[in-house]
Amino acid sequence: MPPSAGLALFLAYPEPGTVKARLAATLGPERAARFYWESALLVMAKALRLRNTEVFVFVTPAEKQAETAALVMARFGRFEGRFLAQKGNTPGERINHALERLKVMGFARQLVLGTDSPTIPLEFLQRAVDELAAVDCAIGPTWAGGYYLIGLRNPDVRVFRDINWGSGMELQRTFDNLSSLKLTCRMLPRWQDVDGPDDLAFLEGQVRHADYRRLRDILEEAPPRT
Repeated sequence: MPPSAGLALFLAYPEPGTVKARLAATLGPERAARFYWESALLVMAKALRLRNTEVFVFVTPAEKQAETAALVMARFGRFEGRFLAQKGNTPGERINHALERLKVMGFARQLVLGTDSPTIPLEFLQRAVDELAAVDCAIGPTWAGGYYLIGLRNPDVRVFRDINWGSGMELQRTFDNLSSLKLTCRMLPRWQDVDGPDDLAFLEGQVRHADYRRLRDILEEAPPRT
């Protein structure tokens, strides 16, 4: 039986200075880019272990799709034909576009996953896939007011209307939109995005695990010279 869930992993090409801008001030652009990429690979490795789920990589910028594909396949070697360009001017438009693409592909459950929560437990992600069998939407909220994952059974651009992205109110506004559309929603446990210097403390005690040694090594490097 083919997978009934399709998951879009949002991935940016790790060009120094274009990713993890808030961390770049602390780590430097090159080290911040490496931190971003190692975080993304950790998230991707977990996504690939999800049951009943096929993973697609939605890339930005579109002109770096081939380079991003080469980097991913150098590590995993199993993504031929599953790279797509992100489309849309806002995060909401990009999320809805990915959900719609997955629906057109024939998946009954569609999910979008970000890469800012490298230590997210696999069980949370699997719970989102499983919950969508019974509810319209599943959301993985972050402590900062956004979400690390959102899944829908039927994409609807109205879910993402009037959201001030980056405000810390994304989750509340999304939930309000879902309520107004009379869509049922299941909230997953909160987790922490690691996007800025204040978030690094969340990794203490976690990056000692062997799976996160590359993150640990990046964080323990000498700071860049100024």
